[in-house]
Amino acid sequence: MSSLAVGRDWSVSVGICSCLVSIPGGLKWSGGELFSSRLLLWLAVWLCFMSTPNEAYEQEQPSRENALLVFLDCDRCDFDYLRQEILFVNYVRDRNDGQVHVLVTDEPSGGGRRYTIDFIGLAGFADRDVSYSYSASNTDTDDETRAGLAQVLRVGFLHYVIETPLAGQIEIGTGERELGQRAIMAQPEDDPWDFWVFRFSSSARASGEDTRKERRFNGSASANRTTEKWIIKAEISTAFRENVTELSSGLFKDVRSSYDVDAQIVRSLGEHWGASIRGGLSGSTYLNQDQLRSFLSGIEFNVFPYSEYSRRSLTLNYQVGSESFDYDRETIFGKLEETRGVQELESTFDVEQPWGDSRIRFRYKSYLDDFNKYNLSLYGNLSFRIVRGLSVFTNASTSLVRDQIYLTVEDLSDEEILIQRRQLATDSRYRISLGFSYTFGSIFNNVVNPRF
Repeated sequence: MSSLAVGRDWSVSVGICSCLVSIPGGLKWSGGELFSSRLLLWLAVWLCFMSTPNEAYEQEQPSRENALLVFLDCDRCDFDYLRQEILFVNYVRDRNDGQVHVLVTDEPSGGGRRYTIDFIGLAGFADRDVSYSYSASNTDTDDETRAGLAQVLRVGFLHYVIETPLAGQIEIGTGERELGQRAIMAQPEDDPWDFWVFRFSSSARASGEDTRKERRFNGSASANRTTEKWIIKAEISTAFRENVTELSSGLFKDVRSSYDVDAQIVRSLGEHWGASIRGGLSGSTYLNQDQLRSFLSGIEFNVFPYSEYSRRSLTLNYQVGSESFDYDRETIFGKLEETRGVQELESTFDVEQPWGDSRIRFRYKSYLDDFNKYNLSLYGNLSFRIVRGLSVFTNASTSLVRDQIYLTVEDLSDEEILIQRRQLATDSRYRISLGFSYTFGSIFNNVVNPRF
């Protein structure tokens, strides 16, 4: 019997493996040979690996005794990556077990996304809150983005680690930027693109069976420029789908297409106000619109400063303008084309806090020449932590529909109704969902094991 001096468990397991391998011809059973020599050899090797002691694995991990307890609250974060890269804190599953609640929120910026990282002190660190921001470029890879967030988190944790027994073991270094590391984002004076960001995308797909064939195409292009004072954005998109199905009555062909061109200019008017003009050109077979031309101007007021937008906002938005229609088929009002004045009023309340997040949106739209033709909708969602490990979430929407002036006068066939080729008349729409989640067990969430 041979042994390996790595630990008691290793010595025993390797000894067993040696004995098993040395048995000639394999094991015997009353019913005949149970395992062949090759199978037994494979089993012996497998047992050797399976018997690796946990203590040996644990010794490879850094000690986290008395480390900072962190609850990481982030929808876009790569948790596995952060747990592997930042090893000097303990991650917990519930904020009630933590010493620091890290709330990461994000919003689109001119050249990518802007992340706001709020470190909220809990327990002994109450009222010790700090906040940082990080900007990721549209040209950054996912790895560059998560590495940048990790670096901001390291800096933020130091505010609290300095008061823990682990402070004496932390080393802080600086040096030249490594190859492949993301450079500092361009400033206005040295940005060759002057904050303009362009994006193009397209896709095509074909599929089929003996009795069905389908073709799809989608394409889009956009140009955006975002500064502290101005937002300029333009986008064009198109979609096409053709579906041919063989029925008992013959071939049924369904073709749908749509396009949309939209442009908007927004001017910042301080910390609470903004003004906008917007124009668009669109068409949709589903909505019986060969062409829709729209132009609206509006103003928006935010009760809270826009600098707090990632955490809370309460906006009131009013727009007024006109819409001109060219219909594909005659409408129920006997129209093939028409122009109407239109107004839109929208109010949105957004909040993202340590207890959860919520959004409520109210929207009203009507035609100025006939206030009886309107659309009124209300939407809301809520995610709320009740107690440790228990969260509830719900979202719901409802609307009153009185503005379907584009409905075709022609009766739709059963096939067209079944496949929803065109929108049907309705007075209301609704949707509701709710649920809960409950988690219990170990409070720690440090280990990453990606096997299988």
